[in-house]
Amino acid sequence: MINLKKIQAMKRIKEEFFELNTKPNPNIGLVVGLDDEDNIFKWNVSILGPKDSSYKGGVYDIDVEFPDDYPTHPPEVIFRTPIYHLNINPYKSNNPKDELLGHVSISILNWWKPEYTMEEVFVNTYCLLYFPNPDSPYWLDRAHEFKTNRQLYEDKIKYFTKKYANPINANILKKYEDSWDFSYK
Repeated sequence: MINLKKIQAMKRIKEEFFELNTKPNPNIGLVVGLDDEDNIFKWNVSILGPKDSSYKGGVYDIDVEFPDDYPTHPPEVIFRTPIYHLNINPYKSNNPKDELLGHVSISILNWWKPEYTMEEVFVNTYCLLYFPNPDSPYWLDRAHEFKTNRQLYEDKIKYFTKKYANPINANILKKYEDSWDFSYK
């Protein structure tokens, strides 16, 4: 039986994939690819840390997984490179109903509308690196740290960027699927 919603989703995803690869946004460093060329529903994305932020020099791998009824429902956007950020889920849970390790909490995904595009999702994700939202954190301790000791928060970002997201560092080749080591120095 033909799944019309899935066919429509595939068409939209292909259009957005093509658009991002042929007309990249000049304001963000972004590379969009596929794990499997036969599966347009799963993207591998790399985003550069903004030059004038504590994420500078970092390359962050992100998985994007689209539902069969996209754009009716939003994609899952998951950081695979460990990142120190108060709006990105730092926990791995055994409960399948919990949000995934690396899950991004941004308003465009939380209040999704079918007219939104993946370019808007990536711009919002990039902006989140500049402007974290301490009023909607995954980790309350990080939000408190952000509000009360901003220098320590920024120092930890730089440390984890160097440790995990530095393309020169050999650790970049390691897959971080089970846990993220957030020990600081």
